[in-house]
Amino acid sequence: MEQKTKFIIIGLAGFCIVFLLLFIFTSSQQQSLVRENSDFKSENATLLSKVGQLENDLRANQGKIDSIKVERDKAVDDLRELQGKYESAAKARDELMAKLKKQRQPEVSVSQAEMFETPGNNDVYWGSILKAKTDLEMQLTNIRTDLKGLQISNESLQRQKSALELDVNSLRIEKKDLLRQLDYNQKLLDSMSQEVVREKNDKIAIQDSLKSLRSENAVLSRQLKSLNSRKATLDEKVQSLQEGKATVEKRLNEMDTMLTDKVSQINYLKKELDVVKSGQSPEAIENKRESVELPAIVVKSSPFSENAVALAFRGKILAINADNNFVVIDVGASNGVNVGDTFNVYRADKPIGSIVVIQARDSISACDIKRSSAPLKINDNIK
Repeated sequence: MEQKTKFIIIGLAGFCIVFLLLFIFTSSQQQSLVRENSDFKSENATLLSKVGQLENDLRANQGKIDSIKVERDKAVDDLRELQGKYESAAKARDELMAKLKKQRQPEVSVSQAEMFETPGNNDVYWGSILKAKTDLEMQLTNIRTDLKGLQISNESLQRQKSALELDVNSLRIEKKDLLRQLDYNQKLLDSMSQEVVREKNDKIAIQDSLKSLRSENAVLSRQLKSLNSRKATLDEKVQSLQEGKATVEKRLNEMDTMLTDKVSQINYLKKELDVVKSGQSPEAIENKRESVELPAIVVKSSPFSENAVALAFRGKILAINADNNFVVIDVGASNGVNVGDTFNVYRADKPIGSIVVIQARDSISACDIKRSSAPLKINDNIK
């Protein structure tokens, strides 16, 4: 019982140690997950700020692109206007050239006399024509210069537009990457939150199991205390039984000695009776007493004597201990009695009970009362 109790205590201690280690491990994992969760939240906030900044940059670049588009459309309109002016100037030039060609034709040479007659008007006319031509050439040169400048500015605007489009594309790619990173972080946060919830549920289950184990431990402790108290009671009973056994053995030894003395006296008296019956004198009786005292003891202890054979089949109760439920009989190991032998108790040739030998001495034995229909008494016969 003590070994079983020790095993139970050792098992409970081992289980408590394992549970404590598991609780420490889960708490450390939970703390690390909380730290990772906070790190991911801070990283998520940083990424969100970057996304907002990139969106602001994208809006600013989109505004720049819109303003460049407006400037480009304005430059295209100016170019178209200049082209219209150039075409109108070219048309006017062609008309002037046609007029000059007409004036230089031979049909007009018929009136050379009139021309020579009015030279002033011809000079003024040709001067105005040359001046108009010069002005048109200057306007054409200016238009061509403006057109080249507009083309150059248009090309630079196209280059800026392509660079801005590249920037916008890179910003869009970065935005997509950031969105993917945000989705990944969100999924990771969701999984971490699920793990935290799962660990909390496991912690609650472990706490519930700990409570049940504590209650079981309390019940086992109470059982252990009751077992210890019962053990102490049993130890006291065993000690008292051992003391009673020692007392009984002492009394048995005393009764054995007493019975031995009585048997020797009986044998001595039998010898004297035999001598008296044989008709010998008292002196012979005295001499016989001195010479037969030692053989009387030998005859008593011999298992082959006539009295021993009679006692092997029949005896009497010499003493009764009702408190400890045992009796002492007047037959022992010298009569062939062994531990475990059973005898029936008779009174007036009627069976009243049975006894079992628990200890056999030389000429007496101690027996447990197995059953009895009436209280046993001294001098009850056994068989």
